[in-house]
Amino acid sequence: MTTTSNFKKAASAVMALIMFISLIFVSDVTNVDAYAASADGFYVSGTTLRDANGNAFMMRGVNIAHAWFPSDTQASIKAAANLGANTVRVVLSDGAKYNKTSYSEVKNIIEWCKSNKLVCILEVHDATGSDSMSDLNKAVNYWKELKDLLNNNRKYVLLNIANEWYGTWDGSAWANGNKNAIKALRSAGIKNTIIVDCAGWGQYPDSIRYNGKDVFNVDSEKNTIFSIHMYEYAGGNASTVKNNINNALNTGVPVIIGEFGCYHTNGDVDEMTIMSYCKSKGVGYLGWSWIGNGSDWSYLDLAKDRDGKSLTDWGNTLFYSTNGIKNTSSKCSVYMGSSSSSSSSSSSSSGTDKNGGVLGLDGTYYIKNKNSGKYLDVDYGKADNGTNIQQHDFNGCHAQKFKLVSDGKGYYSILTGSTDFKGGLDVTNASKADGANIIQWSNRGGDHQKFQLVKIGDAYAIKTKISNCYSAVEVYAHSKSNGANVNQWKYLGNNNQLWYLEKCGGTSSSGSSSSNNQSSASYISAFWGKSSCSAWKQAVCIDTAKNGGSFNTNSITSNCHFYVEYSGSKNEIELILQSWSGGAEWAKVQSFENGSANGHYYAKFSYNDMVKAFGSNFGKLDRINIGAKNGGITVYSVCCSYS
Repeated sequence: MTTTSNFKKAASAVMALIMFISLIFVSDVTNVDAYAASADGFYVSGTTLRDANGNAFMMRGVNIAHAWFPSDTQASIKAAANLGANTVRVVLSDGAKYNKTSYSEVKNIIEWCKSNKLVCILEVHDATGSDSMSDLNKAVNYWKELKDLLNNNRKYVLLNIANEWYGTWDGSAWANGNKNAIKALRSAGIKNTIIVDCAGWGQYPDSIRYNGKDVFNVDSEKNTIFSIHMYEYAGGNASTVKNNINNALNTGVPVIIGEFGCYHTNGDVDEMTIMSYCKSKGVGYLGWSWIGNGSDWSYLDLAKDRDGKSLTDWGNTLFYSTNGIKNTSSKCSVYMGSSSSSSSSSSSSSGTDKNGGVLGLDGTYYIKNKNSGKYLDVDYGKADNGTNIQQHDFNGCHAQKFKLVSDGKGYYSILTGSTDFKGGLDVTNASKADGANIIQWSNRGGDHQKFQLVKIGDAYAIKTKISNCYSAVEVYAHSKSNGANVNQWKYLGNNNQLWYLEKCGGTSSSGSSSSNNQSSASYISAFWGKSSCSAWKQAVCIDTAKNGGSFNTNSITSNCHFYVEYSGSKNEIELILQSWSGGAEWAKVQSFENGSANGHYYAKFSYNDMVKAFGSNFGKLDRINIGAKNGGITVYSVCCSYS
């Protein structure tokens, strides 16, 4: 009896060991499959696209038509990067319909993207709308010619097989063609992440919904994602946008919005929902297109010139709206040096390093002091080296925007909007001493320009690397005054050494919303940028949510006022509340306070004065205009602030 019992125990132990070893083996094989690409390039992990460091990557970018305007490409790529894009999708030609894009041209495009820290999507445009397998094969053969160039740049380049191949709304035939194309590319040894546009000229997302997983499964690398082009059919209204994105993601494979606009030939496009829902679902998007759409489609141009010195209304919407590129874009971590060993953590999710520093905070923020309630601010918004860093009432202008950029080792550069994020916070003279001043200086990456963020309750201590994180950034003498100096001092845990991070157009570090639903937010940014007009014109026109814009009129409450920062002639500015859906109205509101801030003028418009001019039913408000009286003005920011 004892012998039999021992035998059974031994047998059970052996079986358990075998099962354990098997599980380890299966787990290791799974990891090899899931992370085989991680050392060399982008790869798919569930519905997430991850970069070579293992970080989730969310595209924010534009389309650039190299095949038709090759002399503009380099300048356009640089301009898009300067405006905050992290990705460009570049139009190429295999020679079937347009002039063939040469190997050397493609090589240059990739290098231009890399030098501007942009992810590069390459697409062939000749097969657009075609149902011909022959046209798709021509694109495949073109990519085969570029095999080595593509493989050598897997960290930076994704391959969009053929723009909008298969014009007919037929998911089965679309799937069969793309299966053959993917097999051919993989058999040729091309390893890059593949992007497949859906059928119906890119506007039939049900092809992904019902046939996408079959297409994905033929990829030996399991490294294919799908793209929807959201114009009037795929993106005409909010419910269509949300259903199409949800249905695509339900396949268990990543999706991007490879193209979208503000309008298209046969109807309107709900670009605001596209951007907001992409943000909430972690989906990438790329606006069509930089420049050159011709007279019939000029409304799709993002820029008025290749250098991006002047944007169209569509361009301003894409880059500067609440969920636009400026407010939601982060550079790919392969350019920032950050990495992740965890398969489940995204680049935006927070963890801590061994010293308690919070990871994954890359992004653009307003930084609010816990003691004073005022915001970190570059004195007068100057771009000069040596400009002082102070605190000031919120105004939402470039002087109060700061971008955290991780070095991948637990520290951040804190770059300033006043330098277009080329300079950042700096401890004067690389001093380790208490009281050393914090200034702005061109970013050089030294220890005196790096900071560790440590979570303390609902806020952060910003510790200086140069002091070995012994000291922190603080407001001098616990001051609550505008203009109070910011310096370095040994960390004591006082509130003047604690800061809230409020994502520009997003959510604060303490969880309070800065979106267009008023909660505990101190402001709502309705416009940020630079827009000018002459006398009796409007520099800024902000559509409300009921009229397709992003500003929710429910945000206008009795404790709010509108704050506008501008240059031109003092007091030569007015707020105009416009309604056409509730009856023709054009209500002009005069400012109750005027002054100077950040080298500009500002004006404040009270709730009571708005009610006197417009009435209390803001539900019928269609547009908020900032206009000039007798002289020209330039507007930099418009905010709804709460007292």
